[in-house]
Amino acid sequence: MSIPSYITAAIFDMDGLMINSEPYWAMADKAFFEKYKKPYNSEINLHIMGRGQREIIEYYKKEFGFIGDTSALIIERKNLLYTFLFSNISLMEGVEDIIKFLYQHDIILAVATSGHTTEMAKKILEKVDLGKYFSVVISGDDVAKSKPAPDIYLKTAKILHVDPSECLVFEDASNGVRAGKAAAMTVYGINNGEEIYNKLKEAGADKVFKSMREIVL
Repeated sequence: MSIPSYITAAIFDMDGLMINSEPYWAMADKAFFEKYKKPYNSEINLHIMGRGQREIIEYYKKEFGFIGDTSALIIERKNLLYTFLFSNISLMEGVEDIIKFLYQHDIILAVATSGHTTEMAKKILEKVDLGKYFSVVISGDDVAKSKPAPDIYLKTAKILHVDPSECLVFEDASNGVRAGKAAAMTVYGINNGEEIYNKLKEAGADKVFKSMREIVL
């Protein structure tokens, strides 16, 4: 297992990293755009990957002319996701193994997600039977600035009573990698898409893997 000896806490992103949610975000966005009669294409999801919910809706307003209350649009978009996600939810390869390994070796575990409220993130963890392993779940709603700002990771470390230098972040998007590095944490990037894999390196990830399985082996 490729985990540095100085690590005492591990912080996981959720979407596309722990759970295979990216296809369902794409389905939700397609339905979201169709409802408001806006042109949709799959390239949109590459532009929003790793952004916070408010930032995504503001981007949609600016680039595609969405109109309305940002908070209401966030809720609407999330609800569309959950209609697809909860009947199809699955873990990414190697996630369960690495979580159990870290937990068994007394490394404190946390989730820091920009995609969900804390309550919903906890529900997702329970749905995949992983909730018992995590001491803290933090949402992007709980901090002032979303990734790539370090706020969510610094707050997680503070709640865990752990120095940021002892934290290992797992991320699948370049904004998340930048957030972890800005928080002075060790960051592992995980993504099997060649373009994003390279972007994780460019963003400063300490190590980059195609999947969690590579870390476990």
